[in-house]
Amino acid sequence: MHIGMKSIKYVFLVWLLTACVQSENKVLNVLLVGNSSIYFNNMPKMLEQIATENGVELRTRLIAYGGYTLQNHLDNGEVDIILDSLKWDYVVLNEQSTLGENYIVNGRPSVRESTSFYKTVRELDSKIKQSKAKTVIISLYARKNAPIQDGEMLDYSYMKIAKELKMSVAPVSTVWREIQEQNSDWQLYCPDNLHPTALGSFVTASVLYSTITGNISKPIEKNLYGTYIEKIDGYEHKDSIVSLIKIDTDKSKIISDFAYKQVYKLHEAGGYLPHQKPN
Repeated sequence: MHIGMKSIKYVFLVWLLTACVQSENKVLNVLLVGNSSIYFNNMPKMLEQIATENGVELRTRLIAYGGYTLQNHLDNGEVDIILDSLKWDYVVLNEQSTLGENYIVNGRPSVRESTSFYKTVRELDSKIKQSKAKTVIISLYARKNAPIQDGEMLDYSYMKIAKELKMSVAPVSTVWREIQEQNSDWQLYCPDNLHPTALGSFVTASVLYSTITGNISKPIEKNLYGTYIEKIDGYEHKDSIVSLIKIDTDKSKIISDFAYKQVYKLHEAGGYLPHQKPN
């Protein structure tokens, strides 16, 4: 994919605006709240290193546990404590692939519109805004091989609540779909058809980078390292440094192009795309 002159001008404009912000606030502090879909492969550390490669100082803190819903986070009170502990620039919200509901159709988890999901996001967003941070919600991909309607309902639900609350959307689901359609041999899902592989986590991190900064990431060719996080419960072994992913220039460029294209598309549409509610 080639970035056109219009896009280049936009990148330059955002770069100028970002530079002005960073001159006042030299570090972007990003809090991520969610579950295993964002702690697998230590995705937040990938995000930090993508930012570093692009000259942006970005620090993350992760509050994520296996199987957690956003309502679980709201109930246990940890988010309140962490929000008060630092001046956060962004708080990224990550819900389960079924919008936090135990909805089963034909013996498999499925997705339906959830009033409780909307209510929970409203409550969290209110707390985030009170702390003067900006909310970003991840539009999560559906489970692999799930009915098309599941993905459509996820896209609809995330866009609906984000528009209502004027939050930023990280279009992870759209980028995943585009990459899978054009690079069918790339494995983004683990064998469980739910969690991300290291490559899938890198895609998510790239989308978050472009969403937060408004910029396209330059190609990266290196081994990214970070602390090991247990896949079952999200426990971080702070004394254990492992290779998170070895990424090459060609693959990195394809991912960053896809990520930026979708973020820019949202920007051009005023931040939100129209989605019809699935039947």
